[in-house]
Amino acid sequence: MRTFPHAHMNPAYHLYPVHSTATFTHGHTTLAYRSYGNGPVQVLAFHGFGRTGADFALFEPLLAERCTLHAFDLHFHGESATPGERAHQPFTPAELAAYFTAFADHLGAGKLSLLGYSLGGRIALSLLTTMPERVARVVLVAPDGLKTRPWYRRFAASPYGRHLYGRFVEDPRRAHAIMNTLHRTGLMRPKLHRFLVGQTDTRPKRQQVHDVWLSYRLIEPDLSDVGRVLRDRAMPLHLFLGRTDSVIPAHLAQGLKTQAPEQVQVHLLDAGHVLLTPELAPAIAAAL
Repeated sequence: MRTFPHAHMNPAYHLYPVHSTATFTHGHTTLAYRSYGNGPVQVLAFHGFGRTGADFALFEPLLAERCTLHAFDLHFHGESATPGERAHQPFTPAELAAYFTAFADHLGAGKLSLLGYSLGGRIALSLLTTMPERVARVVLVAPDGLKTRPWYRRFAASPYGRHLYGRFVEDPRRAHAIMNTLHRTGLMRPKLHRFLVGQTDTRPKRQQVHDVWLSYRLIEPDLSDVGRVLRDRAMPLHLFLGRTDSVIPAHLAQGLKTQAPEQVQVHLLDAGHVLLTPELAPAIAAAL
């Protein structure tokens, strides 16, 4: 495992030029995206929860001549659509694969690289297993999806579970009380407690959590499938994790590393969950 310097918690995103968004439609799906750089390597980039594709602007000075990075706004984020009915008709892995395969065809790209941060890491892992013939390499940054959560899938799939999610949007007091109790008793780390409360402290934030969780509930990649694809195709995967990350703890790397020990390269960063920063961007860019 490689170690890189400490990152500041407030990245200076405003230092980078603002790019206008374009949209791409395939079937019933339309997403907004920004393109950075003009190099021959085509990269699809997926941001974390509550963020937008603009977070990847900091890679442009580092990759402009080598890569063209297409940073998408995921559903319910940024300038992309907010199809509320998807809470009841969730996206499927095959549906996302068809969309991004069509986008690759639109670019005229035989192969793509995938870059996913947090929630976006789960999207990248899913695409790796559903469109492997179009993927050249994968870079994951504090990715969701390293640990399967069958309880989440069952809970979100049941009408009663979705009803409780809806109640949480309207009144979070009971859920926040449980979080506070876990925090006080030491069963929840302070950083994780701050993260969860901070992501759900307003109604619009809770609505976004509700919509994203339910709409993407079928996007749960199987790590054994991920490992098989990596081994069969000798495909490199770089995994960047923060040493002090309470949201995606560094020890979760072991599950994926075990599946494909020769292909998965784990890099530890002296940071928490916020890893898309000017200080850390060069190390991540080098993997692309």
